[in-house]
Amino acid sequence: MNHNKNNSKKVIALILVVTIIQLTLSVYSDLFSAYYPYFKNVDLLSDILVIPKNKKTRTHKISHKEISVPTTFNDFFAYEKKGTLIRFNQDTIYPALQKINEKLLALAYGKNVKIRIAWFGDSQIEGDFITQDVREMLQNYFGAPKGVGYVPLTSIASDFRRTAKVSTTGFVTADNFKKNTHQAPLFLSGYSFYGNTIDVSFWDNVRKDPQQATQKWLLYGKGDTIAIKINDTTKKFPATHEFNRALLTNNPSRRVSFSVTSQKTPIFGLSSEPQSGIVLDNFSFRGITGVELKKLNQNLLKEINKSGYYDLVVFQYGVNLMFKPDDTNYDYYYRGMKPVLKKFKTLMPNTEIVLFSCSDRAFNYDGTWKTAVGIDSLIQTQARLAYDMDVPFYNFYKSMGGKGTIVKWADSTVQLANKDYIHFNYRGAKVVAKIIFDALIKDYSKALNLYKQNRSFIPTPNKKPSQDIPIKKNSQETISRKIDSPKVVKSKESSSKDEVEKPIIVKSKIEKSPEKKTDSI
Repeated sequence: MNHNKNNSKKVIALILVVTIIQLTLSVYSDLFSAYYPYFKNVDLLSDILVIPKNKKTRTHKISHKEISVPTTFNDFFAYEKKGTLIRFNQDTIYPALQKINEKLLALAYGKNVKIRIAWFGDSQIEGDFITQDVREMLQNYFGAPKGVGYVPLTSIASDFRRTAKVSTTGFVTADNFKKNTHQAPLFLSGYSFYGNTIDVSFWDNVRKDPQQATQKWLLYGKGDTIAIKINDTTKKFPATHEFNRALLTNNPSRRVSFSVTSQKTPIFGLSSEPQSGIVLDNFSFRGITGVELKKLNQNLLKEINKSGYYDLVVFQYGVNLMFKPDDTNYDYYYRGMKPVLKKFKTLMPNTEIVLFSCSDRAFNYDGTWKTAVGIDSLIQTQARLAYDMDVPFYNFYKSMGGKGTIVKWADSTVQLANKDYIHFNYRGAKVVAKIIFDALIKDYSKALNLYKQNRSFIPTPNKKPSQDIPIKKNSQETISRKIDSPKVVKSKESSSKDEVEKPIIVKSKIEKSPEKKTDSI
């Protein structure tokens, strides 16, 4: 008897528990469906609820504004796309880089503007690899005058750099990211140079029209007044700001020779550039991952931003993070690199930023060279950085061919990569430069197409939709929750292989920006 009573109590208790759970799930179904999209609303009264047949169901007409959604919207997983710059949470009809494309349009339509790009990287771009070809392709495409851009006073890559040469006499010391003796601000290159009196000869070897003049500048930091001597003429320049420039010459000659007396003033380097057009500065530093840029002085970045010096910053890092064959967790890199991106965005708000993924690299696994097992995890981490910091992303790894590409390039008869299965050779650097150039022009073509339609190519800011970023399940794999999103009609996007029509020079509404006055000799 008691046994039956106990069983009855258990059954009743079970029914009550199940009922409470079902009611709870029914009430909070929206919350659960955010995490479990296949969870359906449970209504315990659905079987007994009577809906009057004669009562008309109330309908609500939705306006076009309410149902308007982007035709092809870049969610987080768009980072896997190849051959295109991705701006997350934006319709793909718009360019990822809006400000620089506005200036490129002005340049293409005959306006006298200067566009300056800072390209940060490791030994992948050492010796002006990749950047020398991207620079040349951009200058040729837009019919712009030529110039090599930034060159340091001394460099470990000077012996094999083809685009510029610098020779110095006199005692020169260098501070850098790894050793900063003077504890003074370093330049964007990660270097600053010191010497009482330094004799310098500088050659810009970029191919150009013999009649085209190039401006040769000396870049230096804050300190004592410096003296520059050219052809028996000496002139003094103040060094009152964190970033200063002195114009050495402005003529068609490829070479300039001078001496500089700087005492305690840091010399940053030289720049050879056209008066208008595209300037691409190579800032390579061997063995770093990008987190070292947090050492850059805030006042220096503010001064550079104040002068409107750079239009675009490119961060190309990653291969140095994969120094262990079996590493698959790069959360530490996210924590280290996020403050760098935040620093640049905060102190240089007028400069656009694009984050490149790492390129392919391989390790020897059981006697066979294969793509690093953690590369997908690293690229996902880099994409998460771009997504969270709201900067465009470029999947360099996928664009160059993805898994196994570096092995194929290194082992082919006509090699495109070195046998370290990390670095490109001259041929390979030219190949990937063309791939990157095509992505930049594809982005530019979006701005051009919208401009021809008399439409703004700067989209109205959209509210960032809630999106689950992939969660690491363990060190070997990642999982992601599926996200419910409205069905959209995808528009056809131009292929990266499509040739973009070059604009004819016509009268345009884009205004010329005034040139900033600078001291010169």
